[in-house]
Order: sequence, then structure tokens, then C-alpha cells
Amino acid sequence: MKKTPSTVRDLMAPRPSSIDHHDTIVAAARRMRASGLVSIPVTGDSGEFLGMLSDRDIVEQCIAAGLDPATTSVVSVFQPGRSTIPPDRVVDAGVMLQIAQYPTAELPVVEDGRLIGMLSIADVAIPLLGGSDEDEYAGEEAG
Repeated sequence: MKKTPSTVRDLMAPRPSSIDHHDTIVAAARRMRASGLVSIPVTGDSGEFLGMLSDRDIVEQCIAAGLDPATTSVVSVFQPGRSTIPPDRVVDAGVMLQIAQYPTAELPVVEDGRLIGMLSIADVAIPLLGGSDEDEYAGEEAG
């Protein structure tokens, strides 16, 4: 009996801590450090997902640019509009490629404008590569 292919929702990690776009870079960096994150979701005034702020954004767009991280807001540094993935998409090799091309190798899962989780290479590798007996469809071409 073939198993139904997994969706993004089945494999994603729960929504991580986020930062408001009006918060300072120092506040974002502290939250990232406390959570062990290399990037953090950025939310707008209504809690909508705006994009991701990475440690690289902080270094290149704030520190290297000579801005004061204690007074610079997240909105002036983060890169909006990066790739996201819907929760009901079937996980296939294309999803793995999309994640691998994302700078942090982790994609935000967005539904109705809200971040609901994150999907990483590790989340999809075992089901896609057939590392589990539970995944009988692994290795078959998605159709």
C-alpha cells in the first residue's frame, strides 16, 4: 500500500519566535541569540509575515553600513519578499531544491499572510530520500 505524499504542513517545524518590524536591530539580535537562530521572522503591525531578518542582514546592512544597531529599526535592514512556501504543497524534490536555494536553507511556511512554521532541508530529507520504512513512496517520482 502506497503512502500519501507528505505536505509541507506534515513536516514543518512550528512557528519560531518573531520580531516586530519597528523593533531595533539590538532587540532582534538578542532574541536571535537567546533562541539560537541565524534568522528571525519579521512581522508587521497586524502580525502579518513580512520577511526574514538574518544575521548576515545585520552585519551587512547595519554594522558594515555604519548604522547604530541600538537605534536602527528592523524594517530598514531586513530583506522583504523572500521566498515562502504554502502549507498544503506536496513535498517533492522541487521543494528540497527551493529550500537549498534559500540563504538559510529554511523556508517560511505562510498561510493567509501569517507565518505558521518553517521548513528546512532536515525536515524533508528523510521522507524524500527514503530513510524511513514508513515512507514507502520515497524514491518514486512525484506526479
